[in-house]
Amino acid sequence: MKCFRVIAVVLLFVAVAAATQNDVPRYEAYLGFQYVRANQFNQNTGLGTVIGGFDMYGGHGQFIYNFNKWISGVIDAGAVNKGNVAVPGLITNPGGTLSVLDVGVQNTTAFTYGGPRIYFRTHRLAPFGQVLVGAAYRHLTTGVTALTSATTPIVPVVNPAGLFPGPLTLVSGQLTNVNNAFSMRIGGGLDYRLNKHFSIRAVEVDYILTRFPNLSNGFRENQNSIAASAGAIFTFGEQ
Repeated sequence: MKCFRVIAVVLLFVAVAAATQNDVPRYEAYLGFQYVRANQFNQNTGLGTVIGGFDMYGGHGQFIYNFNKWISGVIDAGAVNKGNVAVPGLITNPGGTLSVLDVGVQNTTAFTYGGPRIYFRTHRLAPFGQVLVGAAYRHLTTGVTALTSATTPIVPVVNPAGLFPGPLTLVSGQLTNVNNAFSMRIGGGLDYRLNKHFSIRAVEVDYILTRFPNLSNGFRENQNSIAASAGAIFTFGEQ
């Protein structure tokens, strides 16, 4: 009789362990830090050959719906920023000669995606691969200094001050350009489960394709970037 009891206890333990291993949450929410090695300007032609690649940093979030242990649907969103992208420009010197001067451009780029993900889950580890399709939104800003025309009026406005500076006055401002583009994110990562409601993403690495216009000719072309992300995952709901 004791032998049967021991066998029953062992079988119960194995069943509980197997159930725990296969316990996949219905929903997951991911928040993390994101690094992008950006190549948003085609480096084979025009200004892109001089600008080259640059580093961008920001945040990254995902909502994951798990259809089963292996297949999930993902909604992905994030944004990264580069405070000063050096874009070479020409200035005219007093003698009429030209000089090269780097123009500081702030680049803020946001991404939104959706698509399938495949998991290979074990008790604690969950490596995955994914193909996500969506769009990228690029916001470029640069500061400028200009001389007002001789006909600029003088208006006694107190707030905001300097709204009408008067004729032949140096003023500072910003020029902004916004582009939308098709984008694709392909890659994978590794999640580590700590408990029923909390996991960590050790790493996610993705190739990012964008189709922003070429700075030199205005035509849309492929740009290839690499993204890396890590952060926390909150799980809730049961299958």
